[in-house]
Amino acid sequence: MAQGGASALNRGIAMNSVTLASPAKINLMLSVHGPRGDGFHALTSVVVALDFGDTLRVALNQEGVDRLSCNDPAVPTGEANLIIQAAVALRAELGEAVNFDIDLEKRIPMGAGLGGGSSNAAVALRAMNQLTGERLCRDSLLEIAAELGSDCPFFMDAVPAIMTGRGEVLEALPSKIADPLTGQQIVLFRPDFGINTGWAYSRLLAASPSAYESVEMALERLEIYRIAGATEELLYNTFESSVGRKYLAIPCLLRELRAAGFACLMSGSGSCCFALTSGKGESAQIRDICQKAWGSEIFFIETSIR
Repeated sequence: MAQGGASALNRGIAMNSVTLASPAKINLMLSVHGPRGDGFHALTSVVVALDFGDTLRVALNQEGVDRLSCNDPAVPTGEANLIIQAAVALRAELGEAVNFDIDLEKRIPMGAGLGGGSSNAAVALRAMNQLTGERLCRDSLLEIAAELGSDCPFFMDAVPAIMTGRGEVLEALPSKIADPLTGQQIVLFRPDFGINTGWAYSRLLAASPSAYESVEMALERLEIYRIAGATEELLYNTFESSVGRKYLAIPCLLRELRAAGFACLMSGSGSCCFALTSGKGESAQIRDICQKAWGSEIFFIETSIR
């Protein structure tokens, strides 16, 4: 709900625009347990944000319209975009006709399993709330974010978290095991195709129930991680097997990297994958393996966990 009834526009907002980073995420663990009664899937996941991502600049629009521009022409800029949906939802919650100009500098590839669209929506929501005088409390923002998409609430804070429910229930990782993750170097690599999330879930449903992992197995893996603190022991993704049966390039490359001694995984529903590294030498070796498998023009980024 709104914090106070006075119009933020009438109070005189000091800022005219807000520029915020919109980070990508990876799933260090993604265990899908099966369909729920509401049309979503139950899951347990460990999610971290990256130092790599998009940039959003949001400004107030005095012409009574929301306008979204993007450097990537493949990104929809109309009502199908979650950023525009976030503006509509914020306006409804405020009960005030406030509109926005949004410029999105896109770096996160679409259909990659890196949460780019969800991150954009959540970060835009934060920026819009700042521009309207911080009238919505954190709980209200989280409620709106959960309605926009299952991954959106994570990006409100973007701290390492255990994600449960359909993705909207978040528990921050204890600092004892979250702190060592900060600064962990990784590389992201993606083939020249994306994967539709709805399709990926339909593949799990088609292979039900054997495609799913039990809650107990996921919790056991989490407990082992809590005790040992070895990130590579946490890496697991339910989607990797089912998606890999159609897109063979992904499991073939991951097997090769694992054989070379690298801890790696597909993130989310794919198609982007990541590997843990300890420096430039390993990154160069991984890049060489990836380019030999997928070609020299693949998406390949060196980054780290926020």
